[in-house]
Amino acid sequence: MKKTLFISLLLTTFALAAEPATPVKETSTTKTTTVAPAAKTATPAPAAKPVAVDSTKQAEAAPAAKPVAVDSTKQAEAAPVTDTTTVDTTANAEATPATETATVDSTAKATPAIETAAIDTAAKATTQKKKKAKKVKKIKAKKAPLITAGAFKFDMNSDFEIQAGKVLWASEKDTSKNNFEEWTGRANLSFFTQSENFDGKVALSVYPGDLIDNKTDENYTSKTEVIDVIELKEAWAWQRTKYFNFKLGRWENTSKNGDYFGGYVDGYLNGFKSTFASENMFQFGFTPTENLSIDLALISTGPYLNTGDLRFVAHFRELSSIEALDIDLALRTNIFDKVKNHKSDVRTNVSLKVNIPIIEDKLFLFGEVAMLGLGGDSTELYTDNDKITKERDVVVDWKMPLTGGFMLKSSVVDRIILEAEYISDRSKSEYHTNSKHVKDVLGAFYIEKDLTNRFTLSAGCHNFGSSKDWVINGNLIGRIN
Repeated sequence: MKKTLFISLLLTTFALAAEPATPVKETSTTKTTTVAPAAKTATPAPAAKPVAVDSTKQAEAAPAAKPVAVDSTKQAEAAPVTDTTTVDTTANAEATPATETATVDSTAKATPAIETAAIDTAAKATTQKKKKAKKVKKIKAKKAPLITAGAFKFDMNSDFEIQAGKVLWASEKDTSKNNFEEWTGRANLSFFTQSENFDGKVALSVYPGDLIDNKTDENYTSKTEVIDVIELKEAWAWQRTKYFNFKLGRWENTSKNGDYFGGYVDGYLNGFKSTFASENMFQFGFTPTENLSIDLALISTGPYLNTGDLRFVAHFRELSSIEALDIDLALRTNIFDKVKNHKSDVRTNVSLKVNIPIIEDKLFLFGEVAMLGLGGDSTELYTDNDKITKERDVVVDWKMPLTGGFMLKSSVVDRIILEAEYISDRSKSEYHTNSKHVKDVLGAFYIEKDLTNRFTLSAGCHNFGSSKDWVINGNLIGRIN
């Protein structure tokens, strides 16, 4: 009887010791909730207490391990204990979903973060695409060249423009009594060729005689015979290499930041869409670095090459720490006048021009300062005490004009420009018109809009000459080809 009791206790102990192995995995995978009530029947576990108390008897029962293998029915009877303990492990298994839940929760928490990041990235990408789309939309599509032959492209452009101006008379006297103080026009025709390292162009302008312009007759009256004028506006060839280039021919050197004031290195000129006259020249260019390019031009200013100018311009781009700032430093002097006449008055213009974007591709701030007539001298006739007329040298004072303004580009209006100019004591200089009231500060404002892909309208207002009165101007360009 004692042996039977020891064997039963030993089997029970063995079953209890063996229970944590395989059933845990099986129940943890099934996650059966109906087994939970069986946990109440797991009370036989306290039977392990006698085993812990009677350790000597447990040691004596060790040789009886062989009958355990023989008595398989007792093992089978003990099997329900395993089932009961399985319920206990199910309790452990039920804890497993908590871990899974925690994993799911952490995944659920992590997933939105990833999705949010993905959404943000996608949103940024969409915004960038929209920005690019807008930029692309602003860029005017280039028409295909008329002829393509190997590396060369040949094309032709033709357009016409009409410009009108009306003075709002206030302080000045209207002596002409015309409907418009300005009514001009011209037709332009140009041919050009382009390749990787060579460009060439020939451009003609035709001024109808009845659209009065300084190219026709400023003293027009109803009895004046009108004459159409044809002008060779441009004719040049430009050869380029990586570091050197040269350009030979005829073109204009207008280089304004705005469209009314500036471009002082080539002289003083203001006016609505005003440009300097075309000049014959040879220009040599040098590009030592990506940030610097230099142009040196020899300009003919008179017949037989009796007079001429030297023009130097240095272009600085994307300099270190001021990448956005474009800087042009220029100088022009009529030094070659001395070759023909050593008594010639040599005068020099120096200018510094800057342009900086405040908002990329949208808003720009520009400015220019210059010194005009440096080193200038002249001669004048005077009468001495003996009433004898003599000639003497006179130093001409140089002036420092300063101009600046803003340029705004938008999808509604292509360009909006507001600019102003200041010259100290303008009335005492040569840079003013014959007005009763000469102002030191002059201003200009105008807008430019493409009405269609063929027509562009510019309109605005500015001071009339150097006076207090204002002029309303308009310019319409129509492109034929």
